[in-house]
Order: sequence, then C-alpha cells, then structure tokens
Amino acid sequence: MEDKILRMFFEPDRWEYALDKGVDKNISKSDLYQLTKPEKRAEMYQAIKEGCYEIAPPHTAQIPKDNGEFRTVYVNEPTDRVFLSIVNDLLFELMPEMIHPACTSYQKGIGCGKVVQDISRRICETKGDVIGWKSDFSKYFDSVPIRFIDEAFDAVEAKYGHSAIIDVLRKYYHCDLYFDIDGTLKETYQSLKQGCSVASWLANVIMYSLDERLSALNGEYVRYSDDALFVGPDFQKAMAIMEDEVAKRDMKLNPKKIEYLTPLRWFKFLGYSIKGADISMSPTRIKTFQKEIEARTIRLRDTTLRKAINAVNRYLYHGNGEFSWATQILSVCNVKKDIQTLNEFVMDCLRAVVTKKKKVGGLGFVATQSEGCIQRGIGRNVRANREKTEKQISGYLTLNCMQNALVTNRGVYRTLVANL
Repeated sequence: MEDKILRMFFEPDRWEYALDKGVDKNISKSDLYQLTKPEKRAEMYQAIKEGCYEIAPPHTAQIPKDNGEFRTVYVNEPTDRVFLSIVNDLLFELMPEMIHPACTSYQKGIGCGKVVQDISRRICETKGDVIGWKSDFSKYFDSVPIRFIDEAFDAVEAKYGHSAIIDVLRKYYHCDLYFDIDGTLKETYQSLKQGCSVASWLANVIMYSLDERLSALNGEYVRYSDDALFVGPDFQKAMAIMEDEVAKRDMKLNPKKIEYLTPLRWFKFLGYSIKGADISMSPTRIKTFQKEIEARTIRLRDTTLRKAINAVNRYLYHGNGEFSWATQILSVCNVKKDIQTLNEFVMDCLRAVVTKKKKVGGLGFVATQSEGCIQRGIGRNVRANREKTEKQISGYLTLNCMQNALVTNRGVYRTLVANL
C-alpha cells in the first residue's frame, strides 16, 4: 500500500517553502543548501522508508517570559527542523477536522486581531457584573501525557493508512533524551516538546473535546494554544467543563491565570487589552513599542533626524513587507487617545534626536484611566524640545493619519507606505 503522507512530504513545493522559512529562522545557508541536493533528499527518503531516520535529541534554550521567569524550549538540529516544519504544515493540511473552529492558534489566515475584535463585540452584548473568564493551562506543553499524543497520531493513520513519517514522529516523542544548556545529555519526559514545529499542531488538536463542549454553550469561546477565554451567560458551566476536561488529561489550570471578567475593567488577551468596546495594547506590547522606538532614535549615538525617521518608518509601516507594527496594531486598536499618546511619544523621540535632549518620558499601562490605558511619563525635555523644533516632522506620517488610511482604504495606506 502506498505511503501517501511520505509521498506528499517529498513534493518539491513543500521543500521550497520550508527552505524559505529556514532562511527566516536563521538556519545556516550551508545546511539549507545541502537539502536542495536531489541526492540528499533521496538519501533521506530511503532512510525514512526503511525506518532508519531518527530525529536527534534536541538541545534546550531558555526564553524569558513577561513575568521575569524563563520558558524552556527544545531546539532541533537544522535538518530535523526542516523535516519537522514540513511535517507540521502537512498535518495542518491533511487533518483540518482535528482542529475545532474555536481554536485559532498557529493557523494561516487567522489573526489575533480578528479574534480580539469578536470577543469585544460579544462583551458588549453580554449583561451582568461578571461576564466570563479567561484561563491558562498550567505548563501545557510540558504536561500532556504521551497517550494523548499517540492518539493524535493514530487519528492521522486511521485516515491515511500507516506512514513511515508518523513512525519517525512516534519514535521522537517517545524518546526523552535532550541536551541541557551546558551540552550534557539528559533524560526526562518532554511532552509536546515546545519549540518543535509539530508541537503547535499537537497543542491545537489535543484539546478538541474541550473546544467542542464549550462552543456548544451560550457564549463566545476561543482558545489560542494554552490560553482560553469564555464570555457569555453560561460562563459558570463553561468553567466546570474546563476543569473536567483538564482533569481527564491529568493536567491542571494555572490558578494565577484564572481571571473573571467584567465589562468595565481592562484585561489582556493575545497581546491586546480589552475593556468592553475598547481595544488597546497589552502592557508588554506597550513596553516593547517604547524600546523599539527608543532604539531607533534616542538610544542611537550620532544618528541624524533623516536616519531616525527612516528607521522608525521601517519599524512602524514597512515591517517585513507583509506584516508590520501598524497592520497588527492600528487595524485593531480603536482607542484614539492611546494612539495619540503613542504618536506623541514617537514625535518627541524624533525631536530629541535634533536637540540632543533625550529625557522624553516613557510609556506605561494604567487600568484606572477614564479613557484608554496608555499613560505617558513626565519627560523633563519634552516642552523645550517642542518649542525648539517644527510642529510637523517632514517624512514622518503620524499614527493617527496612517490608522485612518488603514481602516478606510488599504490601497491608500499601501501607497503612503510605498512613498515613505
């Protein structure tokens, strides 16, 4: 019987796409070049088919979290990373029925902004002092028992037949070896192996029954990997089901991350802050924005205004050519006061490049403001800098202007960006 998954795995278009992604993920060009050779792929094909191909034990890396703690991720070798990337894309393509529509993580064409806008609308439609909750699975990527991972792979083979590709995955997920940050080979259960490409597919499919049960209730339910949110009259029933489904998998909710929601209080979700109909930036995104703008202006020595403007424009509007800060934020955040506060900060940083007086104050999150949640710190040089420089900054288009263009006419927005 033909191994359909193995055949699809070696389709040229998949390899071309994966190798392009490899460049973006900083896999060395020499490693990627080797994988362009037909003989190298033929060798891999034979090894997989004969059951000889094995994914090497990953090495760990520590990624800082917002709360100051660190998250352990598992990093694979270059060839294995390309292999796993192709397999992950293939699993999403072949098994769409295993991912519930309420699960929105790691999928092409589903942006966090659209999810947040839908949640905001549902909040406005829901009455009551408490209208829902958001929660987080405790150590989700580290705590899913192996039997549920095997069940996911079983479902793939039930549809497409036995595959040598799935054999490689099973062997990898049943192997507990890894190299720690000091390069010492150790052994411990790694569950979904966060950092491995296939972990994203597994994270989506493992909780399908939870997604199905909560979506049947009266309310708006959404899950993004290990973050879940429910808004609506049935929020208490929803929490009981959540606890039941998590217990079935020998997992737990993070008690520090369970938050009951009210329509008059800001809460953060998927990188945004939400309060009723108002959507703004999360505290982490606010701080990141400040650091990125400062890095291109007041933190640079010997830069010029023109260079600073170009650098700021690239960050705000050009991005990687497909996505930018503006397309992610300005199309979703609707609190005009917050956008104005951000814009004033950008312009004050640019003015400080001219005057060399760089105490312009920072940005922070304040949940108790009557309007918006972004607050500007007091900057000693702001007033003097504004008096000494032009009100308008040539070459810089304000955030307010670009937001108006973005939400009314994308063609106009793209033209403005192209002319910067």
